[in-house]
Amino acid sequence: MRHELGFRPFELKLGRWRACASFRFSSGVRTMFLEILAVVTVVAAALLAFGWGGRDEQLAAIGFLAATLATRMIHAEYQQMEYGVLAVDFGLLLGLLALALTSDRFWPMYATAFQLVGLLVHIGSFSEDGSFAWAYAVGLIFWSYAVIAALLAGTWLEGRSRRLAGL
Repeated sequence: MRHELGFRPFELKLGRWRACASFRFSSGVRTMFLEILAVVTVVAAALLAFGWGGRDEQLAAIGFLAATLATRMIHAEYQQMEYGVLAVDFGLLLGLLALALTSDRFWPMYATAFQLVGLLVHIGSFSEDGSFAWAYAVGLIFWSYAVIAALLAGTWLEGRSRRLAGL
């Protein structure tokens, strides 16, 4: 039984006493919350990169924002391999690889490696029939946060080196 706000009730029965509390979110509310959290995380990382990062951090932030926007425009169900999301992730991988090959910083190499592992999650799901859809989606989400963490580390180190240099 679902309530109007998308909550599932939790009932505890102890003899004649019965307690009911609606504290578990339905999967739709949880999914929407996680999507909002992902977008907020990418936007916050981009704002930090534009505020304290150098050219490399800002280029990566533009790539992350573009990839996030493109991914949100694709209606992905993750029941099978998502070719649209795969194309977006491959484009981001190429951009990060170009950045890693031209940058004098270390973090783009880590971001590229994390993005490559995320791309391999797509390849691994190629033979998947839909019974591991949640694992497919979580695998993509996990490695995208690792890529963002690499950008944040690079932004922090660039900002710290600028502060130490007095710029």
